[in-house]
Amino acid sequence: IDRAVFQGLSQEALSACIQSLLGASESISKNKTQIDGQLFLIKHLLILREQIAPFHTEFTIKEISLDLKKTRDAAFKILNPMTVPRFFRLNSNNALIEFLLEGTPEIREHYLDSKKDVDRHLKSACEQFIQQQTRLFVEPLEEFMTKVSALKTMASQGGPKYTLSQQPWAQPAKVNDLVATAYKTIKTKLPQTLRSMSLYLSNKDTEFILFKPVRNNIQQVFQKFHALLKEEFSPEDIQIIACPSVEQLNLLLSVSK
Repeated sequence: IDRAVFQGLSQEALSACIQSLLGASESISKNKTQIDGQLFLIKHLLILREQIAPFHTEFTIKEISLDLKKTRDAAFKILNPMTVPRFFRLNSNNALIEFLLEGTPEIREHYLDSKKDVDRHLKSACEQFIQQQTRLFVEPLEEFMTKVSALKTMASQGGPKYTLSQQPWAQPAKVNDLVATAYKTIKTKLPQTLRSMSLYLSNKDTEFILFKPVRNNIQQVFQKFHALLKEEFSPEDIQIIACPSVEQLNLLLSVSK
């Protein structure tokens, strides 16, 4: 088979596979859970990338199209009643000559590379999984820190001074509830996430690589939260809040290593 023909067919087939996987992922997310749809897509994009790797060919085709934007703009311009007197000028300001010069369609070339599309969709799917899992585990803590940051910004710009522990939403007992809920979520939902990853990916190295950014994000959020507690709360309040130590958190997350 001619190389150019093979490249065209392979690009179309690969593009169709990608669209099929995206559709299946969306359907699974609706009928089961979002993590099922995400992991299905990641798994099969990895398979697809592995299957096309042995083919030393370009999965790229060139498409040529006409850009009629200049023609359209020139047509609107020539139809303007103010332009009519210029039809009969015998110089470069003649409206018809301008239309012919400015209204010429442009030929544009577009390159479609389905191999790069596989990598792009795989990267996007992994990023969405990481973001979604991070939100699942620590979003309440991030929202709390965002509110504190807004309060500090207002105070630094001349707003009223504040004592964080006296804010209704930041009383030590309420912060304790917030921390306890986040810790419980990690403790109960983390094994479910890891089981789903094992079910779909079935590769310890891939599972580790994919979950590592999630684990790092969780650790960073708790580290920032600890720093905020030391800055804004008294030692007595910190005891009431009882935020798990970094060591406790690492022990909880170590099951994913």
